[in-house]
Amino acid sequence: MLILENDELKSISRKEFLKRQKNLGMIYAMSDIHGCIEELEEKMELVDLRGNNRIIFLGDYIDYGDSSCQVLQYIWQLQKRYGDKKVVVLKGNHEQMFLEWIDDYRNPFSDGTEDLMTFNDWLRTDFEYGANTISTFVSEQQMDFLNQISRTSSLETISKEAVQMILSNHEDLIRWMQNMPTYYDADDHIFVHAGVDEEAGEYWMWGTSDDLLLGKFPASKGKFYKTIVAGHVGTGTRDLANDRSYHDVYYDGESHYYIDGSVYKGGKLLLLGYDESDGKYYQIESNRKIPVRKYEEYVSLD
Repeated sequence: MLILENDELKSISRKEFLKRQKNLGMIYAMSDIHGCIEELEEKMELVDLRGNNRIIFLGDYIDYGDSSCQVLQYIWQLQKRYGDKKVVVLKGNHEQMFLEWIDDYRNPFSDGTEDLMTFNDWLRTDFEYGANTISTFVSEQQMDFLNQISRTSSLETISKEAVQMILSNHEDLIRWMQNMPTYYDADDHIFVHAGVDEEAGEYWMWGTSDDLLLGKFPASKGKFYKTIVAGHVGTGTRDLANDRSYHDVYYDGESHYYIDGSVYKGGKLLLLGYDESDGKYYQIESNRKIPVRKYEEYVSLD
């Protein structure tokens, strides 16, 4: 049931009150999937997108796990099916790094100068993880070729070849990624990958750089005039629960909900639900809606 204060009840008509009730639904949020397609598919079985329900993905769909491109394709197809009002897909810092790497190397005639090639580290890191990300965007034969030239070629040469392959295979997908928004402002909520400039107050939308939206660190806590739902920082890390075994939703008791459960590190993929009908937040596990409490009062769900 929609709960309104007396003054607000007096200021609206019964027709408007009933209209507001009718438009209520569940807002789901998920973040930091990091190439874990099985966990994504399993968690999406708990999501009901009928009526006014909607889901907001908070970024970092790629890297570390072994199904980065498959995760992107799954979410892209989901948005095509339900529309971008019911399925909101935000950009994370890992998508940004990947796209900047592509932009740096998409010109095959680039001179390879250090000033232009700023994202060798992304490719180097991916190769350290067994090329888990890049291998999902290219064919097996293309990956064999990249492995062969990696023995004698520079990272610049490998990057040029890889980028041309990715653009040839997934031009539309890359364009979709480039157009991902960096935040979603929903009435009393801000959904974002990492955070906003809270010192800017109600002017956060103008005062927050992309670097903060996608990579803010450390995680903010305390009172803000809107509720912020974010990922980016693992809930068990030192800045939040400071407990490596903790992989549930972190709520600071004020205005911040963090939902990066470190799934690729053996944690879990978290699904947060905000029920507009009762104004409460739930961690959704196996068809159970578990009320989210302030971390110090939280009982482990394991």
